[in-house]
Amino acid sequence: MATEFDYAQLDAITGGDTEFEKEVLEEYLLSAPNDVAKLKNAIGANDPSGVGATAHALKGASATIGAKGFAAIALELEQAGKKADLSAAPDAFARLEEAFGDLTVLLRERIAKAA
Repeated sequence: MATEFDYAQLDAITGGDTEFEKEVLEEYLLSAPNDVAKLKNAIGANDPSGVGATAHALKGASATIGAKGFAAIALELEQAGKKADLSAAPDAFARLEEAFGDLTVLLRERIAKAA
């Protein structure tokens, strides 16, 4: 599920323009690691509002490009932050981190095909 990807969503936002798709995916791969790091720090600091806000941003960006499985895990973390209950956050973050590794490979492969 974590690597579930909606290529139709990606095509919808890029209009099938492979050069634009490449730019969108490269930008995502530049910004998402920062959000993942912020999320890790917010969990470590037991900061529910930081977890909620950062997970929300990560969820939105991921859903926009079609990374549905990854966005679903980010949603779990967003909801945990909103409920101010981070008891399950370390487990969810571990799944998110693993999924991000898989997603990164998938996106880099897609970028290479677009080149």
